[in-house]
Amino acid sequence: MNPTPNAKKVRYTMVGILLGLFLAALDQTIVSTAMPRIVGELKGAEYYAWVTTSYLLASTVSAPIFGRLTELFSRKAVLVAAVLLFLLGSALSGLSQNMVELILFRGVQGLGGGALFALALTTLAVLFPPRERGRLAGVFGAMFGLSSAVGPWLGGLLTDHFSWRWVFYVNMPVGAVALWFILRHMPRLSPGEREPFDFLGAFLLAAWAVPLMLAFSWGGSTYPWDSPRILGLFALAAAAFGLWVLVELRVPHPLFDLAVFRIPTFTYAALASFFYGPAFLGAVAFLPLYLQVVKGVSASQSGVTVLPLTFGVILGSVGGGQLAARHGRYKGLVLGSALFLLGIFLLFHFLLRVDTPLWLAVFLFFLTGLGLGPAQSLLNIAAQNDVPMNRLGSATSAVQFMRQIGATMGVAFLGTVLAGALSAHLKAAFPQGAAGAPVLARGGEGMALDLDREFARLEDLLARALRGDEAAYRALLQDPMVPKAYLQGLSPGGIPARFAALKEEVRAALAGDEAARRALLQDPALPEDLKAFLRAPRGALGPEAVEAALAQAEARALEEATRQAVAGLEAAKARLKEALSLGITEALRQIFLYSALFILGALFFVLLLPDRELKGRPAPVE
Repeated sequence: MNPTPNAKKVRYTMVGILLGLFLAALDQTIVSTAMPRIVGELKGAEYYAWVTTSYLLASTVSAPIFGRLTELFSRKAVLVAAVLLFLLGSALSGLSQNMVELILFRGVQGLGGGALFALALTTLAVLFPPRERGRLAGVFGAMFGLSSAVGPWLGGLLTDHFSWRWVFYVNMPVGAVALWFILRHMPRLSPGEREPFDFLGAFLLAAWAVPLMLAFSWGGSTYPWDSPRILGLFALAAAAFGLWVLVELRVPHPLFDLAVFRIPTFTYAALASFFYGPAFLGAVAFLPLYLQVVKGVSASQSGVTVLPLTFGVILGSVGGGQLAARHGRYKGLVLGSALFLLGIFLLFHFLLRVDTPLWLAVFLFFLTGLGLGPAQSLLNIAAQNDVPMNRLGSATSAVQFMRQIGATMGVAFLGTVLAGALSAHLKAAFPQGAAGAPVLARGGEGMALDLDREFARLEDLLARALRGDEAAYRALLQDPMVPKAYLQGLSPGGIPARFAALKEEVRAALAGDEAARRALLQDPALPEDLKAFLRAPRGALGPEAVEAALAQAEARALEEATRQAVAGLEAAKARLKEALSLGITEALRQIFLYSALFILGALFFVLLLPDRELKGRPAPVE
C-alpha cells in the first residue's frame, strides 16, 4: 500500500502535472501558425501535413500504452519519463535541419504528449476519490480551452519576433519547472503487484490505430475515399483490430482488459466521449475560417475573438466540476450540457450567415464553450467511477483514445463537407474553370486563406517576373494560388526579353528589311508610336531617336502589363473572397448541423449512463 500523501505534496504535484498537461495541449495548436515559416526555411512543402500527422499518430497510440505502464510501474517514474520524452522531442524538433528530421522528432514529441494526457488524468484519479476529482478535473478541462486560444497567438508571436524554433524551445523552461515539481513532491504511487507488459497487444494496437487514422486523415483530401490506398488502409486496420481483440481476450495480462466494457459507466462514458470528440473539434477547428475570411478579422485578432469560446470552456469545465463535487452526481450535469449544446449548434445552423453581426457570433462562441466545458471533465470521472484501481490507467487512457479516434474520424468527414461547399461556390464564381481560379492549397494544419497577404505576394511576384526576374517567374509557375490564365501570358525574361527580340526586328525594318517592316505594321501588339517610326521615310530618324523610342515603348509596355496583371488579380481576389465567404458560411451551417447529430449520438449514451454517486473520503493528512 502507498501511504496517503499530505495535502501540500498533493497540491505541488498537481502544479507540475497541470504544467505538463498545458504544454502537451498547447503543442497541438502552437505549431500551426509557424508552419509557413518552417516550410520556407526547411523546404519540403510536400511533407507539410506529416508534421501534424506524425504528432497525432504518436500521441494517440502512446496514450493507452503509457496508461497501462502506470498499472505496472511507479506512476511517478512513468510520468517523469513522459515529460522527459516530450522535452527531448521538443528540443530535437527545434534543432531540425530538414523536414524529415522535424517529422521524426515531432513523433517523439507526440509520444510524450499523448502520455502526458493519459497520465495526468490517471494521477488525478489515484490521488483523489471520485467526488473530489470534479474540482480539479474542471481545471484540467480548462487547460485544453486555454491552450486552444493561446497556442496560435503565441506561435505567431514567437515566430515573428524570435524564430520558429522557439515554438519548440519554449517548452523547455516550462517543462523543467513541471519536472521539478513532480520529482520533488509527487509520491511514487507504485502498483500493488507487478505483471508482465503485453508487447504483442501494444504492437497490434498500433497496427490498427495508425492505418485507421491515416485513412481518415488522407481520405477525401490527399486521396479519394475509394482509392486503393485508402481502402487498403481500412482493410489493414480491420484485420489488425480483429487480431488485437483475439489477443486481448486470450493473454493473461492484456494491454487493455476488455472486461471493463462490462462496466456500464465506463462503456457509456467512453462511447459518449467518442461522439463528443468530433462535436468539439467541429465547433472549434473551423471557426477561424469564418472570422478571418468572412468577417475579415486578422489572424492575430481572430485568436482574441475566439477568447469568449475559451472562457466558456473554462467556466463550463470548472463550474461543472465544482457542482459535481458538491452534489456528488454527474449525469444531470452532462445531460444538461449536452441538451444545451444541441440547442446552440442548431442556433448556429439557422442563424449563421455572411452578414451575421460579429457580436452575435462571438456570443454564440461563448455559449458553445459553456456547453462543451462540463463534458471535458465529467465524462472522465464517470468512466473512472466503477473501474478497479488496478485498471484505472488503461481505462482512463482508453477514454482519451476513444475521444481522439472520434475526433479524427469526425473532422475528416467535416473537412470533406467544407471542401465540397467551397468547390461548389468556386465553380459558380469561376465558370471558366481552373484557368481563371486560384487553387487553395490545403495543408495538414489549415488552409492558406489570408487572401490580402497572398494576393499582395502574387502581385509582387508578377511585377518582378514582368521585369525579367527569373526567380519570380519560376516561383509563379509553381504557385497553386496563381490562376492558370496568368501563366499563359508570362514568358521567361518578361517584358525585357520580349522587347529584346522586338528591338532586333525594328532595327532590321528600319535598315531596309521590307518583310520585317510589313510584319511589324500588322502586329496589333506593337505600340502605335513605333509603327509611326516604321512609316517614316528610311533614314529620317537617327539611331538615338530610335533607341529612345524603343526604351519609352518598353517602359510603357511594362507599366501597362503590370497594371493589367494587378487589375486582373484584384478582380480574381474579389470574386474569390465572395465565393469563399458564401462557401465557408454554408459549410459551417452544415458542419454545425452534423455536430448537432454527433451530440445526439453522445446524448443517447449519456441517457444510458448510470447515475452513480461519486464517493468521497477523508482529506489527505496535513
